[in-house]
Amino acid sequence: MLEQEFKYFKDHQEDLVKQYNGKFIAIVGEQVIGAFDTEVEAYTEMKKTYAPGTFLLQQCLPGETSYTQTFYSRVAFK
Repeated sequence: MLEQEFKYFKDHQEDLVKQYNGKFIAIVGEQVIGAFDTEVEAYTEMKKTYAPGTFLLQQCLPGETSYTQTFYSRVAFK
């Protein structure tokens, strides 16, 4: 789900950052539908036209850290 949109972002990240740096972009298929200042604004506007789960919201920043997350835990497994 949303694999095509995420692949589009990764494949075009450098060009997208030049155009939308710092914005939250909405991608449907292989097309940027909108650019917004906040994630809340992006979601609110996009759900007026598209069903949740049919569009990707991605903050447009350079580097892999813009689309990856690292979680740390103090859990110990025995």
